[in-house]
Amino acid sequence: MAKIISVGNISMGGTGKTPMVIKLGRFFIEIGFRVAVISRGYKGRVGYGLNLISDGESILMQPPLAADEPFLIATKLNKAFVVTCKDRKAAYNFSLEKFNPQVVILDDAFQHRRIQRDLDIVLLDYNNPISTGFIFPFGYLREFPSALKRADIILFTKTPEGVENIPVSMEKYIFNKPIFYSSVKVEGIFYKGEPVDKKLKFFAFSGIANNKSFFQMLENQSIQVVGSAGFRDHHSYSEGDFKKLKKILKSSHADLFVTTEKDFVKLSSEMKDMTSILKIDTSIRNEDLFFNCILNKIN
Repeated sequence: MAKIISVGNISMGGTGKTPMVIKLGRFFIEIGFRVAVISRGYKGRVGYGLNLISDGESILMQPPLAADEPFLIATKLNKAFVVTCKDRKAAYNFSLEKFNPQVVILDDAFQHRRIQRDLDIVLLDYNNPISTGFIFPFGYLREFPSALKRADIILFTKTPEGVENIPVSMEKYIFNKPIFYSSVKVEGIFYKGEPVDKKLKFFAFSGIANNKSFFQMLENQSIQVVGSAGFRDHHSYSEGDFKKLKKILKSSHADLFVTTEKDFVKLSSEMKDMTSILKIDTSIRNEDLFFNCILNKIN
């Protein structure tokens, strides 16, 4: 039977689950495992039925039909079998039958407990791990911090450089668990696969859980950002959005747009020709120990 690994969180988003799923999938593929990734497919226009995004050889569905995150995962993990479905158990059974994976990664599944998993990895934003401590709609949590007792591994993301200690607010919730720390590693800004000329002027836009963090990353890249526009997380861009953005680009005298990889996959061909990408990766401290811990737990 396949080993099942869940990557999730207890907050409403913005902890870096997608980059972590990609990193985890890449690790298992590189050591020779057959990998399937299962996602709910939030905001994909194809709906929440059973949908095959990639068969491990070809990408079969693109945005706007496919949701942005599973499509991005499929483009980054071209040997992985990527399925979306609201019913994670149905997606799991389908994956077993069609692909026979050795490792199944459940994207954003900490709260979806119908599937018995071998490992639960929970991501927490180091700078704001539990926000106000209240559950939505009174706060930004999906469940109370006491739920962390179900986690097998805790990974703090967006950890400040040089810091490797549990935030004081989390000390009473986390004990006797492996704890790791990661930060966002910026690989650079690319246009059509090549590093951009930093003398150019850029207009930034994004539709992610924390647009401000994206804009701050751009500021740290020593480029000229002449303006920015933020949309809601998982925003589906319309022709009207593209028209407005193109007008803003012209009036701002910017040379190119710059956006996230997750947003880029949802753009029209014309917009992609006008847009550069900020590429990021997850840098895990003691990375070898982190993956050894995963292997030991699933074995």
